[in-house]
Amino acid sequence: MITVYYIKVSPSLEEDAFFSHLEKTEEARRKKILGMTDKKSRMHSLMAGSLLHDALCERLGIPKDESGPFSVAYRQGGKPYLTKYPDIHYSLSHSGEYVCCALGDSPLGVDIQKVTDCPKGVAPRFFTKEDNRRLDACSGDERKELFFRMWSIKESYVKLTGKGLSGGLSGFEIDWKGDRVLEAGKCAAYFREQKKVAGYAFCVCAGEPIRHIIWKETGII
Repeated sequence: MITVYYIKVSPSLEEDAFFSHLEKTEEARRKKILGMTDKKSRMHSLMAGSLLHDALCERLGIPKDESGPFSVAYRQGGKPYLTKYPDIHYSLSHSGEYVCCALGDSPLGVDIQKVTDCPKGVAPRFFTKEDNRRLDACSGDERKELFFRMWSIKESYVKLTGKGLSGGLSGFEIDWKGDRVLEAGKCAAYFREQKKVAGYAFCVCAGEPIRHIIWKETGII
């Protein structure tokens, strides 16, 4: 089963609350947060780390206030994993006002994208011919929404594989009818979208059919 937690993040925190969340985050993320100068990026990273901690505590049945940070390491390519719980797979994402964390029993990837103006030149350069054909058939808000849905699906897939954006976004197709990602005409992954967060494209991707998924909004922090 996959559980996707998501929260709407407040733009700032009181000092005590900031350090309370910081104590939950793993060491590498904590150091990165303390070195950030951009307030929005710092809040996103902080709350992603805190959300991961609380989600893991819920899954493991551990009181949140009694657990320190969970140790994280990185595989080749940069895909993170939990050193003490390698059978629990996770993925993090943030955009706009939201941060999300997906947990599952097998590798997965999650991505959330705030729908804004489509960046110029991205679709022709990075998307497939079929992607661009679909986009060109749309206009206005419909085109914006479709662009970011595509981006979210593709981003969640590269997070699943651990290849990152360096692997490119044009080497695989989106099977919209089957909610699948195809490579060389064969099924490479399955995806599920959450369409209840207005103004955002939100997707989780897994290597196996997604039969059970829970989308869990945890409130404003």
